[in-house]
Amino acid sequence: MDELFHQELDPHRLPLAVRMRPTSLDQVRGHTALHGADGVLTRIVKAQTPFALVLAGPPGVGKTTIGSLIAAERRATFIPLSATTLGVKDIKELALDGQRRRNVGEIEPVCFIDEIHRLSRTQQDALLKPVEEGYFSLIGATTENPYVALSPALLSRIEVVRLAPLADEVLRALILDAAAMEEASIDDEVTAAIISHANGDARSALGMLQRAIEVANNRGQSHHITSLPSPPESVGIDQSSHYEMTSALIKSMRASDATHAIDWLARLLVAGEDPRFIARRLVIFAAEDVGPDNLATLLYANAALTSAEKIGMPEARIILAAVVLRLTEAPKSRRAIDAIDAAMRNVATTQRATVPEHLRGTIAHIEARYRPPIDGG
Repeated sequence: MDELFHQELDPHRLPLAVRMRPTSLDQVRGHTALHGADGVLTRIVKAQTPFALVLAGPPGVGKTTIGSLIAAERRATFIPLSATTLGVKDIKELALDGQRRRNVGEIEPVCFIDEIHRLSRTQQDALLKPVEEGYFSLIGATTENPYVALSPALLSRIEVVRLAPLADEVLRALILDAAAMEEASIDDEVTAAIISHANGDARSALGMLQRAIEVANNRGQSHHITSLPSPPESVGIDQSSHYEMTSALIKSMRASDATHAIDWLARLLVAGEDPRFIARRLVIFAAEDVGPDNLATLLYANAALTSAEKIGMPEARIILAAVVLRLTEAPKSRRAIDAIDAAMRNVATTQRATVPEHLRGTIAHIEARYRPPIDGG
């Protein structure tokens, strides 16, 4: 009876990004070193033993896709989860299910936790034993720095894999392949505009291309894309755009590109972004990207945060613009973040160190250091 009402889904009803999704690791774009012959992902697939890793990178670079493909190539069950809804009870049930599968000779499932940086310390602690015992394989995805967001105990049990934004040439090939699949041609200027706006995000690039194709179809130009659709006039910012536009602002400042930095700041403000959020990101940028060689910029950024909290919009736009320009034009140094991340990685993978006697600052040591000398001694 069900077959009577069953209709095969028209693939063109699926989003373009879904239809362009790779079906094997060797089809993944932009991360060749990771899934090549000696890549970490290839090693994980071939080993067939439980593993734990975190894929860290900006939106739209393939974190979820890579996770599902690893599970598929290991012939393991893929269990997608979200850190915002995952409870300690759920983790315990996953561990029990993994043990059951192992006992009957099945391969352990692959649990994919999106936004793993949002896990509380209690949730992270609940993962420690299942990960260490290999009751399931763990893949976490995050847009944040895992060495800051995750506990040292969990970090010591996982491997961190960084995924960079997709290069322009990778996005260009993806856009042209997608257009060809849709039997459409696209002007070079439109391709360049999509690449510029996508900022290394494949999902965003394909979304823009799909909208451009829809506009071309409405104009009767289904086989030739000559322009991008105008952005909607409504004010507001969804979560995806929130992160994408913030990333664009940070990357423009990092590249010392004042024109685009101010442009992305303006877009965030016009879309209704909280100026306090932007100011907090500027404080982080001052320490992370400008660094200790120009520490005065951290004072400027903190002043912008205080001003944004006390003054608010519309005047806060001037303060934020001034600090964005100052940070954009400042010489860049990542010495601070590189130093602390390297130290935290080292600490997470070594045994607890004993504090040397001369650094302890005990009362006896202090007294011995400042005790006046004995006459004739």
